[in-house]
Amino acid sequence: MAADPNFINPLANPILLPIIYRFGIVFLAGLILIFVLNKFKFKGIWKTNLGKRYFSWLIIAVIYTTAVLFGGYPALAVLLLFMILALWEVSKIAKLPKMYSYSLYFLAGASIYVSSFHPKNFYMLPLFYFIVLGIISIRENKSNGFSNLSLSLFATIWIIFSLSHFILLGHLNNEIDSTKSLLILVALTVSLSDIGAYIVGKGFSKTFLNKYKIAEKISPNKTYAGILGNILGAGAGVAIMYFAIKSYLTISQMIVLSILIGLFSVVGDLTESLFKRYYNRKNSSSIIPGHGGILDRIDSVLRVILIIYYYLIFTLPFQ
Repeated sequence: MAADPNFINPLANPILLPIIYRFGIVFLAGLILIFVLNKFKFKGIWKTNLGKRYFSWLIIAVIYTTAVLFGGYPALAVLLLFMILALWEVSKIAKLPKMYSYSLYFLAGASIYVSSFHPKNFYMLPLFYFIVLGIISIRENKSNGFSNLSLSLFATIWIIFSLSHFILLGHLNNEIDSTKSLLILVALTVSLSDIGAYIVGKGFSKTFLNKYKIAEKISPNKTYAGILGNILGAGAGVAIMYFAIKSYLTISQMIVLSILIGLFSVVGDLTESLFKRYYNRKNSSSIIPGHGGILDRIDSVLRVILIIYYYLIFTLPFQ
């Protein structure tokens, strides 16, 4: 196998130690928060929903950060794994025929290959999805073929095409400084945005603001007050990464980015809720304790990765 040009030695990454330090502070703060919410008791803390979510966050953070800092083929393998698991959940919930499921897995691998090695052809991928799945739908020769085709096409844009932007963002990051700081920024801001929404949502749960629902038939617990928490959490994530992104984003651009991340975190969450509500499901699966499935964990990421990438494309001076 040829040498991996995108593989980097994480020990040579100048933001490695600052990232470890900041992540340690974030998870320590999270542990303290869970301890307080558990009425200052450690007994049974890991059996609570928040305790399970915390532990899952920790595991996912380690896997994701390690893959990002190494880059190259290890990162692509982790990305492909997340794609396939999310597509498996969609296929299982919607009861897609195996022909469509296998085709989605194939398109996930093809998209990662094109994004990595032929990025100039990236925007031809949706047409490729349409051609492949259209042919499969015709060959299936069933009366509900259009329904399967529509859902499969939605899944390709919703999951495959969106997540492939991680590779484009990695290429963009390499043009700047090769620190992978933007990829770390995505995960950190989305995670803190979710936490911010939870804290603010709980804080306003017994006030009149709780009655202002965003889309109560899709997600009854989502309120406009919670959006403030999403934005504040995203802002906290941007502030934590300030040391790594201050050389190419101004303060005002960071503020705008924080607002966009907060808003699109909600859009991503509600998009998955729309899908699950249609199929009468609470969670996409039970793979991740406290979270549900992979799709439940990356629902916001599927929209945030897009807004971060295209925002940077339009704001970075060398673009």
